[in-house]
Amino acid sequence: MIHTAELSIKLDNEHLRFRENHYGKEPINQILHRYMIKGISIVEFSNKPIAFCKLVIDIPLILNRGNVEENDYEQVERYIKGALSIVYGDKQLFDQHNLSRIDYRFDIEVSNENIRRIYLELFRKLKKKKGHLKKRIYLTSQYHQCKSLHIIFYDKEQERRDKNESVEMWERGVMRFEVCVERNHLKYKKYKKGEPRSLKDYFKKEKYAEYMNSYMLNICPTGDFYSYPKLEVMIATLDLSTREKMKMKEFVKCVSKGSLDTVAEKYSARTYRKYLKLFNEHGINPITIPPKYKLDYLESLVKQAVL
Repeated sequence: MIHTAELSIKLDNEHLRFRENHYGKEPINQILHRYMIKGISIVEFSNKPIAFCKLVIDIPLILNRGNVEENDYEQVERYIKGALSIVYGDKQLFDQHNLSRIDYRFDIEVSNENIRRIYLELFRKLKKKKGHLKKRIYLTSQYHQCKSLHIIFYDKEQERRDKNESVEMWERGVMRFEVCVERNHLKYKKYKKGEPRSLKDYFKKEKYAEYMNSYMLNICPTGDFYSYPKLEVMIATLDLSTREKMKMKEFVKCVSKGSLDTVAEKYSARTYRKYLKLFNEHGINPITIPPKYKLDYLESLVKQAVL
């Protein structure tokens, strides 16, 4: 449900004195390591007019498991308070935090590395721009981002290997979908919508569902992937007019020659939305599996990520 959170906390002189008196110039993250605190890193900004610290929280690492649920919140809060108490002598600092980023994520195991690569190739057919989100493609990942949030699909195991980092057991063979909500968006939600910038509020399952559904569905068709011959057979069985079936096949052929952008440029926005909706309603993805892979079917990962 949640992967990473980033908190910002204002510090008083007493907090800075506590750290200096107890640890001198010892680096903060070395202190945390010495006390066997994992999944939390702290950067202090004490040379600013207002001193503050930034905490980056790796929640699965704290819990030592990949599955994170709403009822894990109290355990995570206690752990963060413990870290603040060690470094600054005041666990109540946590109550003053502002959430400055939160990453929602959905993991699905795809054990076959070649199949993970095929999924990434299929995702490259998505639109380059959707609303304010612009697409950037890398070998094992794909970003859709704007100033206030970004969405990424990637091969988590391969990402770890590319960085020469150890792969956690819950990251093996995993395709990950993330919606990363950043500071500007959180500030907007607070000042325009009255929503608190607190970890507790964004730890809720309804928040996870709101962001995954809104942004994943905004970018990705939800149907399963098929080869073109298989898709033709499926369209033929649909309870639709002959003209609609013909238009659906034309839509698919246009996507296969380019991407969803190619279709969006060819048709009016209304027609594009109409046929995309038809594909979603019948569980068929207009992005087809290339013949070179000799596969007739791949299950949609996106339909499992949304609620």
